[in-house]
Amino acid sequence: MIFMQRKLLFILLSGLTGLVMAEPLTLQEALDRAKQNNPHLKAIKAEEDKASSEKTTARSRFLPQLTLSGRVTRIDEPITIDLTPVRSAILGSNYASTYTSVYSVTQNSLGAATANTMAQTAAASGQTALASQMSEDKFKIKVQDDLFFNATASLVWPIFTGGKIFPAYKAADENVEVQKAISNAEENNVLMEVCTRYFSLRLAEELVALREQTEKSLTEHVDQAKKLEEGGQISKAERLRAEVGLAEAENDLEDARRDCSLARLALANTLGSADTAIDAVTPIQEAKANGSLESYKQRAIENHPGIRQLRLQKKRTENAVTVARGDYFPTIALFGQKELYTKDLTILQPEWAVGVNVEWNLFHGGETAGAVASAKATQREVECMEDKATQDVSLLVEDRWREMGHAHSRIESLEKTQELTQEALDNQTKAFNAGMATSLDVVDAQLSDSRLKVAMLKAKYESMMALAGLLATSGEVSQISNELEK
Repeated sequence: MIFMQRKLLFILLSGLTGLVMAEPLTLQEALDRAKQNNPHLKAIKAEEDKASSEKTTARSRFLPQLTLSGRVTRIDEPITIDLTPVRSAILGSNYASTYTSVYSVTQNSLGAATANTMAQTAAASGQTALASQMSEDKFKIKVQDDLFFNATASLVWPIFTGGKIFPAYKAADENVEVQKAISNAEENNVLMEVCTRYFSLRLAEELVALREQTEKSLTEHVDQAKKLEEGGQISKAERLRAEVGLAEAENDLEDARRDCSLARLALANTLGSADTAIDAVTPIQEAKANGSLESYKQRAIENHPGIRQLRLQKKRTENAVTVARGDYFPTIALFGQKELYTKDLTILQPEWAVGVNVEWNLFHGGETAGAVASAKATQREVECMEDKATQDVSLLVEDRWREMGHAHSRIESLEKTQELTQEALDNQTKAFNAGMATSLDVVDAQLSDSRLKVAMLKAKYESMMALAGLLATSGEVSQISNELEK
């Protein structure tokens, strides 16, 4: 009773869902929508923009750096220079020179005593007159007020950095390419996921239709069995066996509908949408490779996003070695400085200055050697990773190629059996209606035909997934629609 209630509820919900018009969606439309709306791809695009910004930062190191600075300062007291000893020395020198001059002129004519008196008087008078002109305040110079302002424009332009700037810029440029390769790889993975979920939905929809057809056929068979039982042509056991087969078909249909709903939700999630009212309309078909195994291997080795990323990283590690070696060389830079506010400048401060600055760290304690060795080790590591990735991708192509071959073999085998199972079902149905076969024979024939059709669908699905996988190895999943049309 509980099982019947659950089944009735599921059928009711499925009917209500069917009232919503589902949007037909082709594979190419699904791929395009994922490129625009997938949250993971949006995040990767932000990382790519970040790498471009870092490249701009690296380019700025080629240009001079101009800085404007301003400052207001308060000190405990004004700074002054006391030149009183200089004043005393000047006065003393004046006294001595005047005395000597007067004494030498008057000594011969007036005598030594009179000449000395006159020389002292003249020297004292001259010193007093000079002292009155040279006040002590003039010999106490204020160099800096206790509150002063500064405004300065400074320019620094590195002209030689031991080969660091250009390799750093190249590394930043290659980092942009690496990030693009990462974006392509992630986009390739997301589009592969879209293909998988899209065709999983399409397979689920096909299985629902197939299960519905099987249920319909077995329902008709049960109705026929009831009529034949009423006419006494078959036993009750045969009618019950037909109903058991119908119950199994109904359970399979319910499971198929549940799987279809889940597949639709998974696809909508990958497309970055909450709307699950979508129907996959690109049919499941036998997919064939458009080229040889060797051609797919060559395309994969040349274009696989992961291998391309490692190649770019290898170039970046080469630049990293050059940058590390730059610490062995001096750094030379031009500099200039201009005071924009000169009112509070001291007598010791120039209004402008230009020059060349050289800095050379002659001993790093082994730091530079260690950095160079580390960069070289990273370079070797990336080279080894590239070699391994090339081998892994070649093996992956081989595996996908074999998967496709296996799917083709199954399809060929199933095609040979398909006509036989259909003919057997028709014969058993006619024989049962004529009373020449049992209900068990019809049910078995119907289920065998259904299993064969399911196997055929899955084999075609596997061939399409193998083709998508082959394209994924060369970063060409977005071209799968074109490949399927060839």
